[in-house]
Amino acid sequence: MKKNPDSSFRFLYGIILVLITVNCSDNPILSNQKISSIPRGDIFDRPGRDLPEGIPESENWQYPYPNIISREFIPSDISFANTKCLAWRITWPEYENTADVDKIPTVFGINGALSSFDYLNSVHPGNTLNKVFSLHYDTKIKIAVMLWAELEHTDILLMDVPQVVMSDQPLENIIYWVTERPSLFKIHWPAGADDEVDYSEGDIIQFYLSDADLYGGIRIVSMTPRIIEVYLAVPNL
Repeated sequence: MKKNPDSSFRFLYGIILVLITVNCSDNPILSNQKISSIPRGDIFDRPGRDLPEGIPESENWQYPYPNIISREFIPSDISFANTKCLAWRITWPEYENTADVDKIPTVFGINGALSSFDYLNSVHPGNTLNKVFSLHYDTKIKIAVMLWAELEHTDILLMDVPQVVMSDQPLENIIYWVTERPSLFKIHWPAGADDEVDYSEGDIIQFYLSDADLYGGIRIVSMTPRIIEVYLAVPNL
């Protein structure tokens, strides 16, 4: 009997669809990802000089590395241009609930490097000593030196001991501080401070790095997908 080419094609096409469906639904690391965009008028929609693209500290990340946009904002008014603001917008992939949290990049350093617990525990201790706080893990901003249960190389004598506090500033103020008056992060430091802060979408946290004597802020842009921005006011040398 002569075979019908159309029926053979439909049979093979059906097998391919089944294989694709099985492969996409059985991923223990990532769930369906959402594409995020930057709204008009937001901080990263404004003019700023791109910083050099960050490179993951290891080429063998077991989980997909977050997307990081890095910018430098220098006040347009030269009267305030002695201080500039470094800013990072971090967008994590949507990991499955079964993903190993030790392998998700979360610990931030003031050089913009983001590392997982698993990575920091497997390399030279100096990598941990340069970290300042965790961003993704446990939906908290928690200073790195207090992550002694998760990190093997914390040392309170050798690490910066930041202070973090929930901010009562509106987003419009933070956008102005980042883009035009970074020194206001110090001038408007709120009362009280802690070593960790629970957060939800829309929260803004201010921080102070005591050893470096630098001030900045953290904005929880979105929880799903997780998008967090970090701002650091530094001298414009």
